[in-house]
Amino acid sequence: MSTPELDIRTVEDPDSLVAWPAGQPYMSCELAAGELLSAYSATQAGEVVAVCFVKDSSNMRDQPWATVVGQPDASLGLISACLTDHPSVLDGGQLSGCTIPRAAYESLRASLDLRGISWAHEGQGAPWDWWWTDTSPTPTPLFDKVQWLDGSEQGVASQIKELLNLASPTHWAGPENPLATRWAGIVDSSGSVVSCAAETMRIAGKPHLASVATHPDHRGQGLALAVTGWLTQQLLTEFPIVTLGMHADNDSARTVYTKLGYHCDYSWFSSGFASMPASSL
Repeated sequence: MSTPELDIRTVEDPDSLVAWPAGQPYMSCELAAGELLSAYSATQAGEVVAVCFVKDSSNMRDQPWATVVGQPDASLGLISACLTDHPSVLDGGQLSGCTIPRAAYESLRASLDLRGISWAHEGQGAPWDWWWTDTSPTPTPLFDKVQWLDGSEQGVASQIKELLNLASPTHWAGPENPLATRWAGIVDSSGSVVSCAAETMRIAGKPHLASVATHPDHRGQGLALAVTGWLTQQLLTEFPIVTLGMHADNDSARTVYTKLGYHCDYSWFSSGFASMPASSL
């Protein structure tokens, strides 16, 4: 029996995607009404199996970016439709890159190769996972050591920056980032911040954890588990859900978030677009 073909269409009301798919929180946590330039749906046998939306910008980008959510094998058709309406920066347009299900990486790479488009990141680009929880974690003995940190105070901010640059050099949210609304952490006996995490708030009421870091000399003691768990606990007294993103190769973080009851709903690959090397054309 043959597989029904995918029907790719423009979504007339992009804001309607906030509630798709039913029972999964990603869209409602990541999309704000009015920020989508366009959206596309992939329908198979009368059912929407994937969507692609184009944001005007995001917390790390100042140019439009496409994201595919849903069935991986719909990614090629959706990104192709997207590139028709939104030419890439390489073709004089503004679309600067995309996020796709990681399982679609090979097929989309081959298609982009034919367009003379490559990934801006070397190797496999940026594989990452999206997590969420609505359940307060069980406290660990180190919860009592976690405290709020005043990221607006110059001395504290400097310590957080120093820690992040050492322990998490690819972080995107530092004390200077206005999206980083609150910080939590553990301070050692000398007054130094040795573990931290940030609450970021791009969409009101939808806190997203970022910049979880522990000084290399203090790893293996459960500090990240305590800081992340304590901050999650605090946020769930105010909001119904907490989310976070994680580099896919960070097995230690995966263990921490799983212990805290987070669910990993999506495995992504993200990369900006770049020109193909001349030798490949």
